[in-house]
Amino acid sequence: MSSSAHLHDFSPGSGRPLIFLAHANGFPPETYAPVLEPLRQHFHVIAFRARPFWEDTPATWLKRWSQMADDLLEGLVELGDRPVVGLGHSLGGVLMLYAAVRCPELFSRLVLIDPTMLAPKLLWEVRFLRLFGLEARPQLVKGAFRRRTHWAGKEEAYRYFRERPLFKAWPDGTVRAYSEHMTGPAPQGGMRLIYPPEWEARIYQTIPTDVWAFAARIPCPTLVIRGEDSTTFTGDSEKTFRKVLPSAQFRVIPGAGHLVAQEKPLEVGTAILDFLME
Repeated sequence: MSSSAHLHDFSPGSGRPLIFLAHANGFPPETYAPVLEPLRQHFHVIAFRARPFWEDTPATWLKRWSQMADDLLEGLVELGDRPVVGLGHSLGGVLMLYAAVRCPELFSRLVLIDPTMLAPKLLWEVRFLRLFGLEARPQLVKGAFRRRTHWAGKEEAYRYFRERPLFKAWPDGTVRAYSEHMTGPAPQGGMRLIYPPEWEARIYQTIPTDVWAFAARIPCPTLVIRGEDSTTFTGDSEKTFRKVLPSAQFRVIPGAGHLVAQEKPLEVGTAILDFLME
């Protein structure tokens, strides 16, 4: 199937400069609509729906995240040869990082929202655990496999997600977008989760340890946004990023965690717009 079949266009028919969005692990592009609202007045926004949503590839296909960056680049190339603003959150931030370093001619600027770039000390722990065949992030993996995967209908799915602690800080419209676009009709009736837990877990299991070498090679102006309370892209991660790429700009969003894009969409959208309109 063509990569273009996995694109979500937030601004159909727009001729404005292009922003290309890569979403987080387990979060559909539609949950970024509030963040993108101020940007759409000036930019044409298209998102790439990652391979776990395709439903035609087993999770065991994934050996390294760079494979998903290849998918991203195939989708981007189909949009033409004009440079784009690469925008990525969490997993998507790392995929955009890989893509921009690999094909710098395709990117004019880069915006990374709380990218999954653990501090170097933690990455050494990941490497050590893998030497002994151990899970580097066991709680996340176990949590993925415990996901509920079936509901009687759309409203039940929405109520379920609305009550989960993970979504407590999310605006109601974003929770509805999540529940609608993370579920689809189930063969046995009702609604099912369309982002397989096996895929979510596999992404956690294959978290990359080479990200800082790539960060030092970013070829374009870059903004990094992190949630003040993030346990993924922490203060130590920011310090490392500043060291390897002194030209990068940074914004810290108070009162937000790793899912800062969904928790504080106005603040994040405004920060991105300010950077892009400089």
